[in-house]
Formats: sequence, structure tokens, C-alpha cells
Amino acid sequence: MEERISEAQLVIPTLKLLSIHDNGLSTSDLIAMLTEVMQPSGKDVEVISGRSDTYFSQKVRNLRSHKTLERYNFAEYVNKKYYITEIGLNFLEVKYEEYEYINSGHFDVEDQKIANLNLLGASNRYFVLEEEVSEGKLVTTNSKTRKRSQKLRNYAFEYYKSKNKIKCEVCGFDFEITYGALGKNYIELHHIKPVSIYEENGEISNLEEARLNLVPLCSNCHKILHRNNINVEKLKEVFQNER
Repeated sequence: MEERISEAQLVIPTLKLLSIHDNGLSTSDLIAMLTEVMQPSGKDVEVISGRSDTYFSQKVRNLRSHKTLERYNFAEYVNKKYYITEIGLNFLEVKYEEYEYINSGHFDVEDQKIANLNLLGASNRYFVLEEEVSEGKLVTTNSKTRKRSQKLRNYAFEYYKSKNKIKCEVCGFDFEITYGALGKNYIELHHIKPVSIYEENGEISNLEEARLNLVPLCSNCHKILHRNNINVEKLKEVFQNER
């Protein structure tokens, strides 16, 4: 199935553009700039029958007709131009990195679509994970981070310990072997799917189902994976080829 750009995916790139144009941007400005930034293709670049718009440019226009940015108080529309608000700037600061990760190209397309919608839907909240194993459940708090369930982390550690796998899945680095007691039972856990794919009320999973979304990685492999927007299997392949 052809991947299409959704209206939800336009929000953060639009805010990014507005944040660097203090004099505001018109819808025509946004159509030109977003086309250059997002490089639509396929159906999105086809001209709509009887119209001068492509399917992509119509989605940009829909930001205005649906009042998407105003609805979330991300931007104001004054004298035919958009201006980013303080709320929009704060949202952009918190969400831009996650947005780039979600749309990095190595997640399943359907997961990506859901993640973008949930990223937008969580816009006016601060959130952390509650005690139960409910990856991504949103609750109002004064924290701006989404914490992983400690219960799930403990479960995952016990699982990997029983399999003698408290070491990096990619390079095999074992913190305890290198650092002794200081590194005992330490490993970073990578989420295969972005946390924001989960519904607002959280995806209540049993521990084993939730663990399947986690992969143990050392700090270096974890950073390289995210920096290059690749999956664990690809990083394993690179590591083996470079040895």
C-alpha cells in the first residue's frame, strides 16, 4: 500500500517553519515550503480533478479550513498569515525529536500513522506512565517525560538474566564484565515501536506481551541506532560487517 502524508503529519513541520519566520506565513507560503520539506510523491502530487490543487496542497489548505493549528492553540491566523504561539513553541520543543524518530522510515506504516495522531492528541498534556504496565498511558503531571514502567523494566531484567542476556543484543557488551559490581544488572532497553503508538488510555498488556517490544542494548548501540534511524537487525548486520 502506498504511503500517504496525513494532515496530522503536517502539524509539526508547519510549526517548525513558523518558528523561524517571525513575520508569519500564508497558506501559499506553507504549500511551497512543506512541498520542499516533505517531498510528497505518488497520489499526493496528483492534481485533484477540477481543481488547481494537488492532494498534498489540499491537505495543507485543510490546516486552515479545519482550524487544526488554532484548535490546539499552536498558532494564530491573523491577516491571512499564521503566527506560532507560545503553546506552539513549547509543543515543538518537546515533540520535534520524537516526531523525527516516528517518521524515520523504519517503523511499520500503520504504527507510524497511529503514532503521529497520538503525538498530536497528547499535545496539551504533560505525561508519565502510571504504575501498572500500560506503556504510554497519559496522566496529568508536572513532568515532561514519558517514563517507562518500572514494573516492566524489572520483569525484563529478570527475563534476560534468566537467559543470561543482560548484555547488548547487537555487540554483546556486558556492563558487569567491564565494570564489575558497578555495572551489574545494567542495560538500556530499546522500544521496537515508539511509545506514542499506544492509545491515550494506554495499551494494557500483560508483562510478557509488553516485554516483546523491548530489546536490550548498550548505550553506544542505542545511540547509534537512533542517530541513524535504523532497526536492531540492520545495526547487527552493520556491526558484523565492520568487524
